Amino acid sequence: MRVELIPPSSVPIRQRASQLGVEAIRRPGLLFLKMLRAVPVIRRRVIPALIKEELDGIPAAAAAEAITRELERIQRTSVPLVIGPWVGEVGFELLYWIPFLNWALTEHGLEQRRLIVVSRGGARPWYRHLTSEYVDVFSLFSLEEYREANEARWDLAGHQKQYRVEQMDRDIVDRAKARLQLPEVELFHPSLMYRLLRFYWLEKVGRGLLSRHTEYRRLATVERRAALKDLPDEYVAVRFYFRPSFPDTPENRRFAADVIRSLSREMPVVLLNTRLQLDDHEDLNVDTGVYHVDHLMTLDQNLEVQTEIISHARAFVGTYGGLAYLAPFYGVPSMSFYSTHAELLPAHLDVAWRLGRTMGGSVTAMQTGVGGLLGGLLGHDRGRRLTDDRSGG
Repeated sequence: MRVELIPPSSVPIRQRASQLGVEAIRRPGLLFLKMLRAVPVIRRRVIPALIKEELDGIPAAAAAEAITRELERIQRTSVPLVIGPWVGEVGFELLYWIPFLNWALTEHGLEQRRLIVVSRGGARPWYRHLTSEYVDVFSLFSLEEYREANEARWDLAGHQKQYRVEQMDRDIVDRAKARLQLPEVELFHPSLMYRLLRFYWLEKVGRGLLSRHTEYRRLATVERRAALKDLPDEYVAVRFYFRPSFPDTPENRRFAADVIRSLSREMPVVLLNTRLQLDDHEDLNVDTGVYHVDHLMTLDQNLEVQTEIISHARAFVGTYGGLAYLAPFYGVPSMSFYSTHAELLPAHLDVAWRLGRTMGGSVTAMQTGVGGLLGGLLGHDRGRRLTDDRSGG
């Protein structure tokens, strides 16, 4: 009788051992997961939240990875780092760009580099926690040059968002380099932030994307300059201007004028009109019963003057957007208005409300028609702060 030996398995011994090890871990692991899933709070809340977070990150994953690669590349260089230039809306600068910088520079160890912020209109106070080096676009461009370059940028892009480096950006950086006598710089451009956070603004991802890539910090109060010594100790800072969500209509003109007059009967009002036509926003002017500071507004300092006034104000009242976001960074309550939902994104309203809660300065956004509430909020009890209100959401 012939006996044939069965050959050993063709699977290598090392691989078989590895499989046995995995199996030894897998079975207890599955049992442990089964036990976890049996816990109601794990099954109903933790697991769905983890799954949602993973799914939320998928659309923006490529943009987040590109940002990481770019910041790691910058980290390996040693030349001065130009941050900006920022030539977009005030609202996006305050609500997203600066908090994004707070996160990015710290996360990638760039806060120790020579940082040079380039913005416009006197935004220097908003960046003092990052660097003392600031270059204003209006110290490099005349108003006519700025308008011409900005209009060309808008025509090419179709909007004012800085999704890519345009010729205007290159020209600004070249002039800043010449001003500072720098042969070479690296550029940290707003397009990095825009390309990532657009997924959040358009509700393609959850709020986790914003939380992971921003850090909101309160700004230090700005000392009042001598030119503002004639302002009262207690006042409300007000600025109404026209935009798509608050268009130039007879009704909105009457509404804003009535709000200003109502406020001025309760306490002094400082009107923040600039009389500078820098973009598509037109100020609404009321001449009676208010303090005017437009004589202090210059191209390269108007935002600095408005920041000083708002940071010392009892409250800010005006059109929703822009400066309405500035007040809470100084712990100052903000109450703003819109008359239509044109161009209003729920994401911005939600972030503004959360910003107020974080900074200790409540943020309220309302549709017009509730101006009568102001007298009760600001007049009958001057010790009260404006309460949080999410009716704008």
